[in-house]
Amino acid sequence: MCGAIRGLWLMVPCLAALAAWPLMAAEGKKEPADAPAAEKPTEEKTTEEKTSEEKKEEKKVDPFIVPEGTPEELKSYIEKVSKTPLKNPQMAVKARRALGRAAEHIIAAQPEEKQMTYAVQLKMQLFSGQEQLAKFAEELKEDGHEKYARLVRNYGLRIELAKTERQDPRNQKKAIGDVLRFLKESPPELADRGLALMAGKMAELTGDNKYASGVYLSTARAFAVGKDEKLAEFARTLAGTSRRLALPGNEIRIEGRLLDGSDFDWSKYAGKVVLVDFWSTWSGSSVADLRKMKKHYDRYHDKGFDIVGVSCDQRLADLEKFVKQRDIPWAIVYGKDKPSPSVAYYGITDIPVKILVGRDGKVIRLNARGLKLKKELLKLFGPAEKK
Repeated sequence: MCGAIRGLWLMVPCLAALAAWPLMAAEGKKEPADAPAAEKPTEEKTTEEKTSEEKKEEKKVDPFIVPEGTPEELKSYIEKVSKTPLKNPQMAVKARRALGRAAEHIIAAQPEEKQMTYAVQLKMQLFSGQEQLAKFAEELKEDGHEKYARLVRNYGLRIELAKTERQDPRNQKKAIGDVLRFLKESPPELADRGLALMAGKMAELTGDNKYASGVYLSTARAFAVGKDEKLAEFARTLAGTSRRLALPGNEIRIEGRLLDGSDFDWSKYAGKVVLVDFWSTWSGSSVADLRKMKKHYDRYHDKGFDIVGVSCDQRLADLEKFVKQRDIPWAIVYGKDKPSPSVAYYGITDIPVKILVGRDGKVIRLNARGLKLKKELLKLFGPAEKK
Protein backbone atom coordinates (compact mmCIF):
# COMPACT_ATOMS: atom_id res chain seq x y z
CA MET A 1 0.00 0.00 0.00
CA CYS A 2 2.85 2.36 0.83
CA GLY A 3 4.27 2.21 -2.67
CA ALA A 4 0.83 2.77 -4.13
CA ILE A 5 0.38 5.94 -2.09
CA ARG A 6 3.70 7.34 -3.23
CA GLY A 7 2.84 6.56 -6.85
CA LEU A 8 -0.44 8.43 -6.78
CA TRP A 9 0.98 11.92 -6.95
CA LEU A 10 3.71 11.77 -9.61
CA MET A 11 2.32 13.05 -12.92
CA VAL A 12 5.06 14.21 -15.30
CA PRO A 13 7.92 11.66 -15.50
CA CYS A 14 10.47 13.89 -17.21
CA LEU A 15 11.82 15.24 -13.90
CA ALA A 16 13.16 11.92 -12.63
CA ALA A 17 16.66 12.60 -13.92
CA LEU A 18 16.82 15.87 -11.98
CA ALA A 19 15.91 14.36 -8.64
CA ALA A 20 19.30 12.71 -8.20
CA TRP A 21 21.23 16.01 -8.23
CA PRO A 22 21.67 18.38 -5.24
CA LEU A 23 20.22 21.31 -7.14
CA MET A 24 20.08 23.89 -4.40
CA ALA A 25 23.60 23.08 -3.31
CA ALA A 26 24.80 23.45 -6.86
CA GLU A 27 23.17 26.84 -7.19
CA GLY A 28 24.76 28.12 -4.00
CA LYS A 29 28.23 26.59 -4.55
CA LYS A 30 31.12 29.08 -4.35
CA GLU A 31 34.74 28.87 -5.49
CA PRO A 32 37.42 28.44 -2.77
CA ALA A 33 39.08 31.66 -1.59
CA ASP A 34 42.51 30.55 -2.84
CA ALA A 35 41.29 29.55 -6.29
CA PRO A 36 43.24 31.09 -9.19
CA ALA A 37 41.62 34.14 -10.74
CA ALA A 38 39.77 33.46 -13.96
CA GLU A 39 40.37 35.45 -17.08
CA LYS A 40 38.13 38.47 -17.40
CA PRO A 41 35.36 37.53 -19.83
CA THR A 42 34.75 39.64 -22.87
CA GLU A 43 31.64 41.81 -22.80
CA GLU A 44 28.66 39.82 -24.07
CA LYS A 45 26.14 41.12 -26.52
CA THR A 46 22.54 41.49 -25.44
CA THR A 47 19.92 39.22 -26.96
CA GLU A 48 18.75 42.07 -29.20
CA GLU A 49 22.28 42.70 -30.52
CA LYS A 50 22.88 39.09 -31.57
CA THR A 51 22.24 38.08 -35.15
CA SER A 52 20.01 35.12 -35.97
CA GLU A 53 23.10 33.10 -36.92
CA GLU A 54 24.75 33.89 -33.58
CA LYS A 55 21.59 32.81 -31.76
CA LYS A 56 21.50 29.51 -33.66
CA GLU A 57 25.17 28.90 -32.89
CA GLU A 58 24.58 29.66 -29.21
CA LYS A 59 21.72 27.14 -29.06
CA LYS A 60 23.98 24.49 -30.55
CA VAL A 61 26.49 25.07 -27.75
CA ASP A 62 23.96 25.34 -24.91
CA PRO A 63 20.99 22.91 -25.12
CA PHE A 64 19.32 24.65 -22.20
CA ILE A 65 18.50 27.89 -24.00
CA VAL A 66 14.73 27.85 -24.47
CA PRO A 67 13.74 28.43 -28.09
CA GLU A 68 10.78 30.39 -29.34
CA GLY A 69 7.97 28.34 -30.79
CA THR A 70 4.47 26.97 -30.54
CA PRO A 71 3.30 25.01 -27.49
CA GLU A 72 3.86 21.76 -29.42
CA GLU A 73 7.40 22.80 -30.35
CA LEU A 74 8.11 23.76 -26.76
CA LYS A 75 6.76 20.42 -25.60
CA SER A 76 9.19 18.68 -27.97
CA TYR A 77 11.99 20.80 -26.52
CA ILE A 78 10.97 19.81 -22.98
CA GLU A 79 11.07 16.13 -23.91
CA LYS A 80 14.50 16.63 -25.48
CA VAL A 81 15.85 18.31 -22.33
CA SER A 82 14.41 15.55 -20.14
CA LYS A 83 16.46 13.00 -22.11
CA THR A 84 19.70 15.00 -22.00
CA PRO A 85 22.38 13.28 -19.85
CA LEU A 86 23.12 15.42 -16.79
CA LYS A 87 26.85 15.08 -16.14
CA ASN A 88 27.07 17.39 -13.12
CA PRO A 89 24.89 19.42 -10.72
CA GLN A 90 25.36 22.59 -12.76
CA MET A 91 23.78 20.95 -15.78
CA ALA A 92 20.89 19.83 -13.60
CA VAL A 93 20.32 23.40 -12.46
CA LYS A 94 20.32 24.63 -16.05
CA ALA A 95 17.95 21.86 -17.12
CA ARG A 96 15.57 22.68 -14.29
CA ARG A 97 15.52 26.37 -15.19
CA ALA A 98 15.03 25.60 -18.87
CA LEU A 99 12.09 23.32 -18.15
CA GLY A 100 10.50 26.00 -15.97
CA ARG A 101 10.89 28.71 -18.62
CA ALA A 102 9.56 26.44 -21.35
CA ALA A 103 6.51 25.62 -19.22
CA GLU A 104 5.94 29.35 -18.59
CA HIS A 105 6.07 30.06 -22.34
CA ILE A 106 3.42 27.40 -22.98
CA ILE A 107 1.15 28.78 -20.25
CA ALA A 108 1.57 32.35 -21.55
CA ALA A 109 0.47 31.22 -25.02
CA GLN A 110 -3.00 30.31 -23.65
CA PRO A 111 -2.90 26.88 -25.34
CA GLU A 112 -5.57 24.19 -25.55
CA GLU A 113 -6.49 22.29 -22.39
CA LYS A 114 -4.20 19.29 -22.92
CA GLN A 115 -1.12 21.47 -23.47
CA MET A 116 -2.02 23.78 -20.60
CA THR A 117 -2.41 20.84 -18.21
CA TYR A 118 0.94 19.45 -19.35
CA ALA A 119 2.74 22.76 -18.73
CA VAL A 120 1.12 23.36 -15.34
CA GLN A 121 1.93 19.83 -14.16
CA LEU A 122 5.52 20.22 -15.30
CA LYS A 123 6.05 23.58 -13.64
CA MET A 124 4.49 22.60 -10.32
CA GLN A 125 6.82 19.59 -10.05
CA LEU A 126 9.80 21.92 -10.29
CA PHE A 127 8.89 23.56 -6.98
CA SER A 128 10.43 22.19 -3.80
CA GLY A 129 8.16 23.78 -1.18
CA GLN A 130 4.55 24.51 -0.34
CA GLU A 131 5.09 28.29 -0.41
CA GLN A 132 6.17 28.18 -4.05
CA LEU A 133 3.24 25.96 -4.96
CA ALA A 134 0.80 28.26 -3.15
CA LYS A 135 2.23 31.29 -4.98
CA PHE A 136 1.96 29.52 -8.33
CA ALA A 137 -1.64 28.53 -7.61
CA GLU A 138 -2.49 32.13 -6.67
CA GLU A 139 -0.91 33.44 -9.90
CA LEU A 140 -2.98 31.02 -11.96
CA LYS A 141 -6.13 32.03 -10.12
CA GLU A 142 -5.46 35.74 -10.68
CA ASP A 143 -5.01 35.05 -14.41
CA GLY A 144 -8.42 33.37 -14.52
CA HIS A 145 -7.12 29.79 -14.49
CA GLU A 146 -9.01 28.61 -11.39
CA LYS A 147 -9.20 25.04 -12.69
CA TYR A 148 -5.41 24.82 -12.92
CA ALA A 149 -4.93 26.62 -9.62
CA ARG A 150 -6.98 23.83 -8.06
CA LEU A 151 -4.79 21.26 -9.80
CA VAL A 152 -1.68 22.80 -8.21
CA ARG A 153 -3.29 22.83 -4.76
CA ASN A 154 -4.31 19.22 -5.27
CA TYR A 155 -0.70 18.34 -6.03
CA GLY A 156 0.57 20.16 -2.94
CA LEU A 157 -1.84 18.24 -0.72
CA ARG A 158 -0.68 14.94 -2.23
CA ILE A 159 2.91 15.81 -1.39
CA GLU A 160 1.97 16.61 2.21
CA LEU A 161 0.07 13.31 2.51
CA ALA A 162 3.04 11.37 1.13
CA LYS A 163 5.38 13.05 3.62
CA THR A 164 3.31 11.82 6.57
CA GLU A 165 3.10 8.22 5.33
CA ARG A 166 5.48 6.87 7.99
CA GLN A 167 4.93 9.56 10.60
CA ASP A 168 2.83 9.79 13.75
CA PRO A 169 -0.92 9.22 13.10
CA ARG A 170 -1.57 12.73 14.42
CA ASN A 171 0.45 14.20 11.55
CA GLN A 172 -1.37 11.94 9.11
CA LYS A 173 -4.74 13.07 10.43
CA LYS A 174 -3.75 16.73 10.10
CA ALA A 175 -2.80 16.23 6.43
CA ILE A 176 -6.01 14.30 5.83
CA GLY A 177 -8.02 17.10 7.46
CA ASP A 178 -6.49 19.58 5.01
CA VAL A 179 -7.65 17.38 2.13
CA LEU A 180 -11.20 17.13 3.48
CA ARG A 181 -11.41 20.92 3.82
CA PHE A 182 -10.11 21.34 0.27
CA LEU A 183 -12.76 18.96 -1.12
CA LYS A 184 -15.52 20.82 0.71
CA GLU A 185 -14.52 24.29 -0.54
CA SER A 186 -16.13 23.73 -3.93
CA PRO A 187 -17.57 20.75 -5.82
CA PRO A 188 -14.72 18.29 -6.52
CA GLU A 189 -13.67 17.47 -10.08
CA LEU A 190 -12.55 14.27 -11.77
CA ALA A 191 -8.92 15.22 -11.10
CA ASP A 192 -9.65 15.18 -7.35
CA ARG A 193 -10.51 11.48 -7.22
CA GLY A 194 -6.91 10.36 -6.75
CA LEU A 195 -6.46 12.80 -3.86
CA ALA A 196 -9.60 11.48 -2.15
CA LEU A 197 -8.44 7.87 -2.49
CA MET A 198 -5.00 8.79 -1.22
CA ALA A 199 -6.51 10.41 1.87
CA GLY A 200 -8.66 7.33 2.44
CA LYS A 201 -5.72 4.93 2.13
CA MET A 202 -3.70 7.10 4.50
CA ALA A 203 -6.59 7.04 6.98
CA GLU A 204 -6.56 3.24 6.83
CA LEU A 205 -2.83 3.26 7.64
CA THR A 206 -3.58 4.87 11.00
CA GLY A 207 -5.07 1.53 12.06
CA ASP A 208 -8.25 3.23 13.24
CA ASN A 209 -11.07 1.74 11.16
CA LYS A 210 -13.69 3.99 12.71
CA TYR A 211 -11.71 7.09 11.79
CA ALA A 212 -10.97 5.76 8.28
CA SER A 213 -14.67 5.02 7.77
CA GLY A 214 -15.46 8.62 8.66
CA VAL A 215 -12.87 9.94 6.20
CA TYR A 216 -14.35 7.92 3.34
CA LEU A 217 -17.84 9.06 4.29
CA SER A 218 -16.76 12.72 4.26
CA THR A 219 -15.15 12.38 0.84
CA ALA A 220 -18.24 10.56 -0.44
CA ARG A 221 -20.49 13.43 0.63
CA ALA A 222 -18.18 15.94 -1.06
CA PHE A 223 -18.31 14.12 -4.41
CA ALA A 224 -22.04 13.43 -4.18
CA VAL A 225 -22.98 17.12 -4.57
CA GLY A 226 -21.97 17.27 -8.26
CA LYS A 227 -24.12 16.32 -11.24
CA ASP A 228 -21.46 14.35 -13.11
CA GLU A 229 -22.44 10.65 -13.19
CA LYS A 230 -18.81 9.51 -12.94
CA LEU A 231 -18.39 11.55 -9.78
CA ALA A 232 -21.69 10.24 -8.43
CA GLU A 233 -20.54 6.66 -9.04
CA PHE A 234 -17.24 7.43 -7.36
CA ALA A 235 -19.13 8.87 -4.38
CA ARG A 236 -21.11 5.63 -4.06
CA THR A 237 -17.90 3.61 -4.06
CA LEU A 238 -16.43 5.81 -1.32
CA ALA A 239 -19.62 5.45 0.71
CA GLY A 240 -19.43 1.67 0.29
CA THR A 241 -15.83 1.62 1.50
CA SER A 242 -16.91 3.64 4.53
CA ARG A 243 -19.66 1.12 5.18
CA ARG A 244 -17.21 -1.81 4.96
CA LEU A 245 -14.66 -0.25 7.32
CA ALA A 246 -17.44 0.25 9.88
CA LEU A 247 -18.31 -3.49 9.87
CA PRO A 248 -16.19 -4.77 12.82
CA GLY A 249 -18.59 -5.49 15.66
CA ASN A 250 -21.59 -5.15 13.35
CA GLU A 251 -23.58 -7.51 11.12
CA ILE A 252 -22.78 -7.89 7.44
CA ARG A 253 -25.36 -8.03 4.65
CA ILE A 254 -24.87 -10.43 1.74
CA GLU A 255 -27.37 -10.54 -1.16
CA GLY A 256 -27.56 -12.32 -4.49
CA ARG A 257 -28.15 -15.68 -6.12
CA LEU A 258 -26.41 -19.01 -6.03
CA LEU A 259 -25.09 -20.51 -9.25
CA ASP A 260 -28.14 -22.81 -9.48
CA GLY A 261 -30.35 -19.71 -9.76
CA SER A 262 -31.84 -19.87 -6.26
CA ASP A 263 -31.73 -16.91 -3.89
CA PHE A 264 -28.92 -16.83 -1.37
CA ASP A 265 -30.16 -17.06 2.23
CA TRP A 266 -27.70 -15.56 4.70
CA SER A 267 -29.87 -16.63 7.66
CA LYS A 268 -28.86 -20.26 7.07
CA TYR A 269 -25.39 -19.42 8.36
CA ALA A 270 -26.59 -18.27 11.78
CA GLY A 271 -24.47 -19.77 14.57
CA LYS A 272 -21.52 -20.50 12.24
CA VAL A 273 -18.15 -18.84 11.80
CA VAL A 274 -18.14 -17.68 8.18
CA LEU A 275 -15.42 -16.35 5.92
CA VAL A 276 -17.00 -14.01 3.35
CA ASP A 277 -14.62 -13.95 0.40
CA PHE A 278 -15.01 -11.22 -2.23
CA TRP A 279 -13.03 -12.71 -5.11
CA SER A 280 -12.88 -13.35 -8.88
CA THR A 281 -11.57 -15.96 -11.28
CA TRP A 282 -9.30 -13.39 -12.96
CA SER A 283 -7.57 -12.30 -9.74
CA GLY A 284 -4.30 -14.15 -9.27
CA SER A 285 -4.35 -13.54 -5.51
CA SER A 286 -7.91 -14.86 -5.24
CA VAL A 287 -7.05 -18.05 -7.10
CA ALA A 288 -3.81 -18.54 -5.14
CA ASP A 289 -5.76 -18.37 -1.86
CA LEU A 290 -8.13 -21.18 -2.81
CA ARG A 291 -5.76 -24.00 -1.83
CA LYS A 292 -5.30 -22.71 1.74
CA MET A 293 -8.99 -21.93 2.04
CA LYS A 294 -9.85 -25.51 1.11
CA LYS A 295 -7.53 -26.76 3.84
CA HIS A 296 -9.24 -24.56 6.44
CA TYR A 297 -12.64 -25.65 5.13
CA ASP A 298 -11.76 -29.34 5.40
CA ARG A 299 -10.32 -28.99 8.91
CA TYR A 300 -12.98 -26.81 10.51
CA HIS A 301 -16.19 -27.33 8.51
CA ASP A 302 -17.42 -30.10 10.85
CA LYS A 303 -16.82 -27.75 13.79
CA GLY A 304 -19.02 -24.98 12.39
CA PHE A 305 -16.82 -23.14 9.90
CA ASP A 306 -18.06 -22.19 6.44
CA ILE A 307 -17.11 -20.02 3.49
CA VAL A 308 -19.26 -17.85 1.24
CA GLY A 309 -17.61 -16.70 -1.97
CA VAL A 310 -19.00 -13.46 -3.43
CA SER A 311 -17.85 -13.32 -7.05
CA CYS A 312 -16.81 -10.05 -8.70
CA ASP A 313 -16.65 -11.64 -12.17
CA GLN A 314 -18.43 -9.87 -15.00
CA ARG A 315 -19.21 -13.05 -16.98
CA LEU A 316 -21.33 -15.68 -15.26
CA ALA A 317 -20.28 -18.36 -17.77
CA ASP A 318 -16.60 -17.93 -16.85
CA LEU A 319 -17.45 -18.21 -13.16
CA GLU A 320 -19.55 -21.36 -13.59
CA LYS A 321 -16.82 -23.06 -15.63
CA PHE A 322 -14.12 -22.19 -13.10
CA VAL A 323 -16.13 -23.37 -10.06
CA LYS A 324 -16.87 -26.67 -11.77
CA GLN A 325 -13.23 -27.26 -12.75
CA ARG A 326 -11.91 -26.43 -9.27
CA ASP A 327 -14.70 -28.32 -7.49
CA ILE A 328 -15.25 -25.53 -4.96
CA PRO A 329 -17.40 -26.96 -2.12
CA TRP A 330 -18.78 -23.74 -0.60
CA ALA A 331 -21.55 -21.44 -1.80
CA ILE A 332 -20.75 -18.94 -4.56
CA VAL A 333 -22.93 -15.83 -4.67
CA TYR A 334 -23.58 -13.83 -7.83
CA GLY A 335 -26.25 -11.35 -8.90
CA LYS A 336 -28.76 -11.09 -11.71
CA ASP A 337 -26.58 -10.97 -14.83
CA LYS A 338 -23.89 -9.10 -12.86
CA PRO A 339 -22.03 -9.36 -9.53
CA SER A 340 -23.92 -9.40 -6.24
CA PRO A 341 -25.26 -6.00 -5.06
CA SER A 342 -23.10 -6.52 -1.96
CA VAL A 343 -19.97 -5.85 -4.03
CA ALA A 344 -20.97 -2.24 -4.65
CA TYR A 345 -22.67 -1.90 -1.26
CA TYR A 346 -19.35 -2.48 0.50
CA GLY A 347 -17.21 -0.57 -2.00
CA ILE A 348 -15.18 -3.58 -3.12
CA THR A 349 -12.60 -2.39 -5.65
CA ASP A 350 -9.42 -4.26 -4.67
CA ILE A 351 -9.74 -8.01 -4.38
CA PRO A 352 -9.59 -10.36 -2.67
CA VAL A 353 -11.31 -8.98 0.42
CA LYS A 354 -11.90 -11.59 3.12
CA ILE A 355 -14.17 -10.75 6.04
CA LEU A 356 -14.48 -13.12 9.01
CA VAL A 357 -17.90 -13.26 10.68
CA GLY A 358 -18.47 -14.75 14.15
CA ARG A 359 -21.18 -17.09 15.39
CA ASP A 360 -23.24 -14.10 16.49
CA GLY A 361 -23.32 -12.80 12.90
CA LYS A 362 -21.01 -9.88 13.69
CA VAL A 363 -17.77 -9.17 11.88
CA ILE A 364 -14.58 -10.20 13.68
CA ARG A 365 -11.91 -9.13 11.19
CA LEU A 366 -11.89 -7.27 7.87
CA ASN A 367 -8.62 -8.56 6.42
CA ALA A 368 -8.76 -12.26 7.24
CA ARG A 369 -6.03 -13.67 4.99
CA GLY A 370 -3.00 -15.90 5.46
CA LEU A 371 -1.65 -16.14 9.01
CA LYS A 372 -4.31 -13.74 10.31
CA LEU A 373 -7.07 -16.14 9.27
CA LYS A 374 -5.15 -19.16 10.59
CA LYS A 375 -4.70 -17.52 14.01
CA GLU A 376 -8.35 -16.49 14.22
CA LEU A 377 -9.55 -20.01 13.40
CA LEU A 378 -7.15 -21.51 15.93
CA LYS A 379 -8.48 -19.09 18.53
CA LEU A 380 -12.12 -19.91 17.68
CA PHE A 381 -11.90 -23.69 17.19
CA GLY A 382 -8.61 -24.81 18.69
CA PRO A 383 -6.21 -27.25 16.97
CA ALA A 384 -7.79 -29.30 14.19
CA GLU A 385 -6.74 -32.68 12.85
CA LYS A 386 -5.20 -32.61 9.41
CA LYS A 387 -7.18 -34.53 6.81
